[in-house]
Order: sequence, then structure tokens, then C-alpha cells
Amino acid sequence: MTQAMLSGTAIGALYVLMSLGFALNLEIADIVNAAHGAFVVGGMYVTLELVKAGVPVYLAVLLSGAVVGLLSYPVYVLLIRPARAERGHRSQLVFTLLLFSALTVAYQLLFSADVQTLGVRFASVELLGGVLTTAQIVAIAGALIISVALYLIAKYTMLGKLAYVASRYPLGARSVGLPVDRVYGGVFVIAGCLAGLAGGIMMTFQPVVPTLGLTLLIVVFLVALVARTNLLGCLALGFVYGIVQATLSYTMDATTASTVTLFVFLIVLVGESVVRRSAHRYRLAASRRQLVGAAR
Repeated sequence: MTQAMLSGTAIGALYVLMSLGFALNLEIADIVNAAHGAFVVGGMYVTLELVKAGVPVYLAVLLSGAVVGLLSYPVYVLLIRPARAERGHRSQLVFTLLLFSALTVAYQLLFSADVQTLGVRFASVELLGGVLTTAQIVAIAGALIISVALYLIAKYTMLGKLAYVASRYPLGARSVGLPVDRVYGGVFVIAGCLAGLAGGIMMTFQPVVPTLGLTLLIVVFLVALVARTNLLGCLALGFVYGIVQATLSYTMDATTASTVTLFVFLIVLVGESVVRRSAHRYRLAASRRQLVGAAR
């Protein structure tokens, strides 16, 4: 059980890093990026190719974040910005789903459809009666550091406050000269960096195939929405998701464990929505009763 908890924490760290980028897009820029999972897979392939070229592993991981972040900007300009000009998320979903499909096909053409691994062995460290590789420890530390850093930046810095104003009051922000579109573009690039970084770290202890992005997107979507796009909520729930999945995999096969975990979080998401709507209706009904009582 201890080993399951440790392995699940390492897996959860990857979900944390992926969900942070998705949550930032949705919370600040109101962007639903259905291609986010494909961005993560892109980071995995960048790391794989860089390591094959002789680049040290952890430098390759950092570079994968930078590469995916840089490539995110033209995606924002060409696809996301026009989609945001229309009301609702329909155009964003259509454009980014098409992008997801295009990237998946591109990965198959460029890197083949075969399962590929990094082929690098990492040292093992005994911890609390279990074992983690150094790559897994790096993943856990990275998730903690990046999550807390983003939270502190968002809450206590001028940059974070400007982003909050741009997200909540875009018309007012534009009226005082705040470059709202640049803020949204910057957030999208940061989310791309996080996706590429998560993919790079994931490549250190998980194989990659071009179609992996869909599975990752579903997990990230659930974690971010159950956390209500809260950064520290993503930190906690990402770890919880990984631990539950790893624990279940010790009692059933990996595919069944992943499916059960997915349904558990889906039920939580639906239940939370029902409770929130019921509470809202109760408050409205109470307000009406008070108004009727006051009128009498």
C-alpha cells in the first residue's frame, strides 16, 4: 500500500502540472483548450528527440516546456483569438478539437504510431518503506513548487492582480489601457509551457504513443473542473486522482483502475454541480420568501 501511495503521488504530480495549465486558461482567459492533452504529448516527443540527440534528460525536459510554450503563441493568434471573438465556447471547442486531431496525425507521421520509451535508467531512492525513482521525485517537487509559485504570483503580485482584473472585468480593463489580449495570450503561452513541461517529466517514466492525448485531456478536464479551476485545488485533487488510480491498480488491472477512477471523479463533478444548483435555488427561494414577507 505504501508503494501504491508513492507511485500514485508521482503520477498525480503529472496530473497537477497538466491541470494547472488547463485551469489557468479557463479561469483567466476563458479558454477551453481541447488540444491541451496533445500539447502534453508534444512535450513528450520533444523530450524524446532531444535525449536521442544527446541532450541531458532534465535539460531536455526544460526545453520541452519552452518549445511547446513558444509554439502555443501562433496557435493563440491563429485559432484561439478568432474563437474568443465569438460568444461562448463552441468555436473554441471546434477549433481546438480540430487542432487535437491534426496534432495526433502529425505525431503519427513524424514519430510513428509505435509505443516509445526514453530508455534512460534513473536511480531509485527508498522512502517511507517504498521506492521512488529520482525522476518521480523531481515530478513531485516540480508540481509542489510550480503550484505554490503560481498561487503566490496570482494572489500577491501586480501581475496576478492585473490578470484577475482582465479575467473578471475585461471591458473595464480595456478602458483603462490594460492590454487584455496580451494577458490572455500570455496565459495561453504559460499553459503551453506547463503542458510541455508535464509531458517532458512524464516521458521520464511513462511510454508515449500519439493517441495518448485524449486520455490525458479527460483526466485534466475532470481534475480542473472538480477543483473549480482553483490552483491549490488542482494541486490537491491531482495528487488524489493519481493516488486513487495507483491504489486501485494494485487490486485490478490498470485499464479497469483508470476507468473506475475516471467515473468516481465524474460522479463527484456531477454531484457537486447538483448540490451547487440546489443551494442556489434554495437561496433564491429564501430571498423570495423574505421579499413576500416584507411586502406584507
